[in-house]
Amino acid sequence: MLAQLIRIAPAREQHRRLLNAACIGLLLAYFLHFALPALRAGFGEDEMMNLYFYWFPGAFRSIRANFCFWSISYPQRPAGALYYLPLYHFFSLDPLPYRIVQISILAVTIPIFFYLARLLSGSRAVAFLAALAMCYHVHLAYLVFGGSFIYDVLCGFFYFAALTYYVRIRERGVALHPGQLAIFLALYLCALNSKEMAVSLPVIVVIYEALKCPRRNEWKQFAFHNWSVAVPALTAGLVTAIFIYAELNSAYSLAHLEAYRPVFTWHRFTLTNAHFINELLYDSASRIGRAVLVAWPVVFLYAFWRRDRLLQLMAFWVVITPLPLAFIPARGGAMLYIVLFGWAMIIARVLQNLIGLVGKLLALSKPRTAMLRTLATAGVAVALAVFTHWQNQRLDQTRVLLSSGQKSLHVIQAFRSLNLQPVPGSAILLKPETRFYQNPWYPKFVASLVWNDRSLRVYVAGQQQLTQEEIANMDYVISFNEFSAQLVRTAESNRS
Repeated sequence: MLAQLIRIAPAREQHRRLLNAACIGLLLAYFLHFALPALRAGFGEDEMMNLYFYWFPGAFRSIRANFCFWSISYPQRPAGALYYLPLYHFFSLDPLPYRIVQISILAVTIPIFFYLARLLSGSRAVAFLAALAMCYHVHLAYLVFGGSFIYDVLCGFFYFAALTYYVRIRERGVALHPGQLAIFLALYLCALNSKEMAVSLPVIVVIYEALKCPRRNEWKQFAFHNWSVAVPALTAGLVTAIFIYAELNSAYSLAHLEAYRPVFTWHRFTLTNAHFINELLYDSASRIGRAVLVAWPVVFLYAFWRRDRLLQLMAFWVVITPLPLAFIPARGGAMLYIVLFGWAMIIARVLQNLIGLVGKLLALSKPRTAMLRTLATAGVAVALAVFTHWQNQRLDQTRVLLSSGQKSLHVIQAFRSLNLQPVPGSAILLKPETRFYQNPWYPKFVASLVWNDRSLRVYVAGQQQLTQEEIANMDYVISFNEFSAQLVRTAESNRS
């Protein structure tokens, strides 16, 4: 009998691994169905700005900023340098490698979603449905098609990688040893350096531990147990406190900009959260978001009534993770990457509970209930996939997002068509024929990156106070529009 059990256990483990691999394979195929067209995408205006802000100070300063979380300095969000600078060094301004890397990071994050959901729920069906919802959302499509949203992509990857790593260890019933704590903190710092919305992670870890912690009869044993597992959350919390203080007091802080200045009122909190929910439910014009906000207490009551630790954690998740965005002027779309996970898990678990209830009402046997759960999960997955594909076509997202990145490719080609490599240290005046861009410094960013010479002094007509003498002494004067550029004057022509 014992020998038979020994033979069965590896077979079951192999079967489980094959099912998990099949689920992940389906999820990746589903994601690539929507993502592969993004390989034709170009560069947005903001992406030229982002790349310039890492290129100009140089690799050493940009990479060093990743280790100095206690001092927010230029450039902001330094993890972006780890993405932009190697790609620019090897591939210059060819957008294809940038898109390949961005899509690859998103693809690698999908198994992390699945594994984390499986660890938290103990259910492959719940994990599959939640990960499916995370693969692609039409209102979050900039994650795939918008290069300037690489910060959200990187933040999501490191955030979920850190949480998955932590939960994997803790679900074994052991505390993190110093080496594991260092890895967890490194992943969390990378998430913070990618985007500020990662600050919610220590709170999520604390709530996870509070919900996981068993009751203790003796206070000393209870306190010792909690202290031994609280070190990672407390350390991460200390890092977060230092980061937030530096973020709010640094001269380079985004909080000084009107678009990022928080307004801490209940009205702003409810308004933005209702907007977030409407975005995720594809119905930004309705009041359904406010209705869901009213239903938040119901989610908590249901979770604690069911004594379902997953639902309890996700109930806190959907309230806490939007907080970094909830008090600043309207945001949405790709920035809801982390928030979406909580709602996806809640809906997947509730569907699983409903299927189980149907099985009980029909008095089905355990094997038939399992079959019902499999068929229902497959049906919900197909319905979600069809609905997402329909919404993508209805909103024409692929065409719209692809076209938005073509302007920069035209401008890059226009400057390259000059076949010009200015003499180091030259002063260059760019004169736009028409204003076809939003950021007033956009021409400077593109031209500087095309020539790749930090010694050049590039000016944009109308953006600096230049005297007639300074203009007359420019080494190069270039007139340009979106599709062409013309060398109007050079220093040699002035002297002749």
